[in-house]
Amino acid sequence: MLWPIVVIMAMMMIMLFTVHYLSAAAIEYDIKNDLRQDVNKMTDYVYIKDGKLNIEDEFWYQQDSIFLIVRKDGSVAAGEYPKDEEGSLRDVKVPERLTVSVDCGSERYYVRDTKVRGTKEERLFLRGVLKKSDADSHYETITMASYLNILGVLLIVLAWGLFYSRRISKELEDMCRTAESIGTSLDITKRMKGNYKFQEVEVLAQANNRMLDQIEQNFKQQEQFASDVAHELRTPIAVILAQCQYAEARKIGAEEYGEILDVVFRQSKKIDRLIIQLLHLSRLEQGRMQIQEETLDLVEIVQSVCEEQQEKLKNGVSVRLELNEAFSTGDIGLIAIVIQNLLTNAAKFSRVNGRIDVRTGEVRGEAFVEVRDYGIGIEKENQKRIFQRFYKCDKSRNAEGFGLGLSLSKKIAEKHDGRIEVESEPEKGSVFTLYLPSGKI
Repeated sequence: MLWPIVVIMAMMMIMLFTVHYLSAAAIEYDIKNDLRQDVNKMTDYVYIKDGKLNIEDEFWYQQDSIFLIVRKDGSVAAGEYPKDEEGSLRDVKVPERLTVSVDCGSERYYVRDTKVRGTKEERLFLRGVLKKSDADSHYETITMASYLNILGVLLIVLAWGLFYSRRISKELEDMCRTAESIGTSLDITKRMKGNYKFQEVEVLAQANNRMLDQIEQNFKQQEQFASDVAHELRTPIAVILAQCQYAEARKIGAEEYGEILDVVFRQSKKIDRLIIQLLHLSRLEQGRMQIQEETLDLVEIVQSVCEEQQEKLKNGVSVRLELNEAFSTGDIGLIAIVIQNLLTNAAKFSRVNGRIDVRTGEVRGEAFVEVRDYGIGIEKENQKRIFQRFYKCDKSRNAEGFGLGLSLSKKIAEKHDGRIEVESEPEKGSVFTLYLPSGKI
């Protein structure tokens, strides 16, 4: 893993550049400040009295800085400029009480002027001159120490980064080996080991484990689905084969032949329903089903579905309608499938001579279709699972349906920006409500 080293080296370069820039600015500020203080100090020892320039003994012309008395045109009244630089420094114009920098050949000087006390007609200035290279020598040791300290800190950080990057790499390699082992053996019961020392790696491992849990659960659902579908298909196919063998083995009359055809037709329709549900669910999940945008008159759709289903309801179950105006937009055929599935489910779990209440209406900007039964109800722990594919509350092989109706209905509702909600209590019945955005095209 070279990228941590590259990042740390880049950080080192940026920090060194920043320190160099800031230290240069700080040094220049200190030099100018020192010159200002020295000039202010020297002004106490220079003054004009009775038209004569007086310089006290405490005044010194040269120490770290060079001090001299200059006229307004820059010519020297007392003291002298640095050798070989008099011309350049004499001609410089310095605003009073400001420090300026002057480049003379390869050298840089800082110059500051302050008016001599008592100056009247002939203006005299105390000029301080400081050579930058002389001043820099005082800061070289501090600057070098700063660079060495920064370099030392960055080297420690680099060593720390390399150490921990190797530790992280080792844990990531362990995760990769586990993942490769799962991919090679196809054993999805394996999991990434826990208790990694780095929180980020531990979070990644737990996320992978959750993903594997979901994959394992999906595989189990697929296995259960294959088993259920095989059973559901085997029964009607076995009936069809038995009827065909019976007709082939015996000479039968037209009436008996018609009965056999009726049995074959009913079992074929059962197979067809399963295939259609699977195709619808597959296309919805893969986004390959086109949703027709048209106005949905939910009252009309409910009436049509209930009239059709009323004749098919068993055990004396009846349907009572309470229909209020409700409009939405979407695919009429798909919404009819949802209402039919909800009605069929309600009838399946109703008691003998029971009743199903169907209501429509609009509330808070949503159109709804409510289907209520007064049957056996659904246990609390099963209510969150009934919309899963292939899940059936009744685990017996003789239970009607394939466990696809509610899953398909939920997908259709979501494709229409809607939802299905359920309320149920064991032995008191269930209420399924389809909500869709209200409106017309």
